[in-house]
Amino acid sequence: MAIDTRKTKQLAEILHHIGNELDIPEGVYATARQKYLVLAEWLKADHQNRFSSNAEIYHQGSFRLGTAIRPVKKDDKYDVDLVYRRNIKKDSTSQDKLKAELGEQLERYIMHLHDCGESIPQLVPRRRCWTLDYKGQFHMDVLPAIPDDEADQYNLRDFADGIKIPDRKLHEWQHSNPKGYAGWFNDLQKALLLERREMMAKAAEIDVEKIPVERVHTPLRRVVQILKRHRDICYQENPGDKPISIIITTLAGKAYNGEVDIYEALMAVTSKMRDKIHQKDGEWWVPNPINPKENFADKWKKTEEPQRADRFFEWLKKVEADFTSAGTRTGIDRIVEIFSSAFGSDLVKRATEKYGRVMDSRQQKGELWMAAKTGVLGAAGTIVRKNTWYGA
Repeated sequence: MAIDTRKTKQLAEILHHIGNELDIPEGVYATARQKYLVLAEWLKADHQNRFSSNAEIYHQGSFRLGTAIRPVKKDDKYDVDLVYRRNIKKDSTSQDKLKAELGEQLERYIMHLHDCGESIPQLVPRRRCWTLDYKGQFHMDVLPAIPDDEADQYNLRDFADGIKIPDRKLHEWQHSNPKGYAGWFNDLQKALLLERREMMAKAAEIDVEKIPVERVHTPLRRVVQILKRHRDICYQENPGDKPISIIITTLAGKAYNGEVDIYEALMAVTSKMRDKIHQKDGEWWVPNPINPKENFADKWKKTEEPQRADRFFEWLKKVEADFTSAGTRTGIDRIVEIFSSAFGSDLVKRATEKYGRVMDSRQQKGELWMAAKTGVLGAAGTIVRKNTWYGA
């Protein structure tokens, strides 16, 4: 059933405020970025002094893509994913040696922080990386890597950014390209990303280069954030089966077709995500758009955890049902009811209160309009008289 344009705009505006509530708080983002930059400078200098070669440290994952969201529970931490790419050849090291040397460096970094009187994170070994645990704030996962001398055999683009990473459970080096993936994701929304970044810079009266690309809100980024939050709420009782973020992000990116309205983008994306999943030799495939030989859904295999595929399709069906229902409901209370179930009542309450204040402000200025047939408040239709709130 077609939805009135004014209704989609109302839903889009409510989703816009929900997206704002999902964003990482500016203070947390600034603190994480500052600590990441300090670590990056220290590691680069230490690598030069200790190994007489260059290194590069950069962020990857949701922080780089601009799709990170607040955790559902206040006590849960944010994850900041970093790559520590050492410009050395594969035959000069091994997977175990590369990871061990990073651990030694990070131990000395912690000693450096102690000597400087700074807060000290806990160092925790992981399967592929090391984690710096800043208690009560966030985790900083540091992944060791070397340049991929076979990048042209695995990557479809950005060969120079290809990396090889260790994996404790696998004998062979693993191929990756987080920079290339971020480039693919940003290219899907390139024009809109550039336009909004320039608008943000103009509003702040600063140079556009000072606006971090990942902090620019776009419909695609909002769609990914909204889907991730819906997933987190849906899988609170069985988090082990919830779809990983890279699958949601990849499918959303492949399904996105340049929609500017958030609600329209969400409906278009969720209706096409299923078609972007393929079967190969009887197994489900969500190929990496940069390296099609990599299957993001490898854990869905019959020999691994096949129930994950079933849970994913069940969740996707619920996503479609929830947002279709929101589009057919009349009255803000009924829309809030659906969104509260999908995203969490506290978050939706904050978002709709802000939406209400914006609508109230527009009405006071005589800028609020009402659709003649549906009664939906928005930016087109019949003008609503200013409410002076004293019976006039």
